[in-house]
Amino acid sequence: MNEQSKDEIIQQCKKETKIYYIDGGRFFSPKMRGINSLEVGKSKIISSPLNILIEWVYFQYTRIRSLFKRLNNWLFPRRPEIVGSIKDAYLTGSLVFPSRYPPAKPIANMPVALWARTKLFGWRKLAEGYTNESGVFKLEFDLREAVSWKNQRKLIFEVHEISRIQFNEKQPYRQFSVFHSQKFPKSDLTGMGYTLREISLGYWNYRTDTTIPRAKLNDDDGDPIQSYSQGREDAMIEQIIPIELTKLKHLEQIELDPDSISIQSIQADYPINLTQCLEKHLPGYSRSDEWFGDRMMNGMNCGTFVKDPNEEGVFIMKYFGICDYDHNDIYALPDVIIRYRLNEKGIPIPFKITTIGALNSLNRDPWQTRDFTPADGDMLWMAAKRIARMTGSLYVEVDQHFTGTHINVEQYAIAAYRNFRRSPLAILMLPHMQEVALINGGADKLIIEGFLPEATAIKASGLLKRTKDVLGMLDWKGWKPMEPISDAHHYARGEKLFMSVIDEFVDKFFTENIDEIIIHWDEVYRFSCDLIEHSVPVFLSDKSLDTMPENLRNQYKERYEYYKAQFGFDDSVKRDSLNGELKTVSRITTKQAITAKDTEDIENLKNACKYAIMQATYMHTWINENQYDELGEVLYSNGGLRFGDKESGVLVPENDLTVAPTPEIATKQLWFANFLSRTEYGFIVSNEDKDVHPDFRNALLSKKEEFLALDIDVNAIESRTNI
Repeated sequence: MNEQSKDEIIQQCKKETKIYYIDGGRFFSPKMRGINSLEVGKSKIISSPLNILIEWVYFQYTRIRSLFKRLNNWLFPRRPEIVGSIKDAYLTGSLVFPSRYPPAKPIANMPVALWARTKLFGWRKLAEGYTNESGVFKLEFDLREAVSWKNQRKLIFEVHEISRIQFNEKQPYRQFSVFHSQKFPKSDLTGMGYTLREISLGYWNYRTDTTIPRAKLNDDDGDPIQSYSQGREDAMIEQIIPIELTKLKHLEQIELDPDSISIQSIQADYPINLTQCLEKHLPGYSRSDEWFGDRMMNGMNCGTFVKDPNEEGVFIMKYFGICDYDHNDIYALPDVIIRYRLNEKGIPIPFKITTIGALNSLNRDPWQTRDFTPADGDMLWMAAKRIARMTGSLYVEVDQHFTGTHINVEQYAIAAYRNFRRSPLAILMLPHMQEVALINGGADKLIIEGFLPEATAIKASGLLKRTKDVLGMLDWKGWKPMEPISDAHHYARGEKLFMSVIDEFVDKFFTENIDEIIIHWDEVYRFSCDLIEHSVPVFLSDKSLDTMPENLRNQYKERYEYYKAQFGFDDSVKRDSLNGELKTVSRITTKQAITAKDTEDIENLKNACKYAIMQATYMHTWINENQYDELGEVLYSNGGLRFGDKESGVLVPENDLTVAPTPEIATKQLWFANFLSRTEYGFIVSNEDKDVHPDFRNALLSKKEEFLALDIDVNAIESRTNI
């Protein structure tokens, strides 16, 4: 078969394996209450017809309640005009973040308002304003209007937050919602001033049960700090239910009659993935050296190629396995070093794979080293490539996907929501930061505490420690897109091209909004302070390498150097030290106020914004959308191969199921890969929630053909990290 025919088959398989879900609309179809109902095992799905009917009745109740709420808002609108002309009284107080130790940090620039309701339930706005830099508010109002007989007995003080950023054509607007309200008797207004004293608000607080910057998802009253858009909820539920039913069927079958189910039958029940399609049309190609190199370069792994300093034309890729993290004795997870040379098409062809670590249950030496080459024969070489895919899959899932995009973006999201309100940066950043903290909270349960400890070598405690270590190499300053190693390196070329889109968009935004950004620079200062204060320490900066065993010390040093190349970490940058920790995230500014002449601070801010948006969009999309291509065939790739009890260990053919995942793990892996890759919603181009800046969308569409030449569909690039 010629190369053109082969490429045509590959493209056809990519189209064939893209999954679409259509809502059949059947009344008694199984239902699910929401994303938080998902479990790695048996999710809280509603399948009983009676329960579905009850759920439908409840839905109608909530729908009618929502209609009444809209009717109430129409009958009794909140008009923007402030009543009263004589400002002869004031309401004061302060807003602070909760703190164990005084003084509490003020919540600055927070919108506040004072309302009265008439005896006929109408709304009357008495005053509005913002807290100052110290979190203090002073709302001046007309005392006579406040105590008027027309009003109900109590007045209402409200704190508002930005719930969504949306665009009407090109015009952005902030949607506000009430975050906190409290009533007080109008009869208490006996003087010209009234104080509510210090109000502690559980507003986008950092969690105190972890040293990683994570958001506390509920306020002090137990209410969620954010919610998914209704479209996101609906899309997820519609798209995951068919896969959920398949998983539930398998788990029931395993429980009732385990001999009646196999990995092959499980695989057949899930949608066909890319490697299965290739095997159907090009037998053997998905296990070839060329496909291996292409997927390590342009697939989910999107690995980092480092030039071998000792051999011209050779590239090295590294995946680190168990390291010194808490682990079990069921699964193999060695370090893997892969050496490549480019073929005439620019695709990296592996010629040597080195494993460091145990490959069977009889020899547990974590530092044993094995080299594999094609000269070892098909069986060993195929097994070595499979081990590389296994370690690479877990490495990519934990280090690049979960930590590099999800947790990394969350630290910017928390700081942004805590601080950006009056600044135009709220319009720039919040659409790309929304919902990431929510999905990360779910990922704690589904991934870190659920699937990965069950299906791979590393325990939950080890995964959490690993996450912190990797986060210690992620910084906005000095980061650059990956350099392509050839014209065939579509991932890296796409990364550079997408970064040019972000450059164009953000540079234009700053040009149009720089005056307002400077006016509200205090928000940037606090944003930067929050990032640094809650940043993890730089990887290895808090460890004493001299006291470690030599092998472990060398592994740590090797990881550090490779991470620098992979994550673009510049260790020459001057960083802040707080409480004896060298902080990873660089400071954006040291100034609470600047002028247009402070170009370095402005450039720092631009670069930090570009970095956060890049991680939330392209970087997350690539790995997420390609997971089913790589992990959708259990025997091709998975997160853990079992040692078994033979001397050969994991060095066996694919058809030796003694080392393969169990049927239970197999169905959970396929469910998991589908869930991550195929819950389609929240794209830049389709802009379902009308929250993507038109300039960003237009800049991306202007390069549509350039992306298409790299086999990248701009319609599939997500606007935010939300699954």
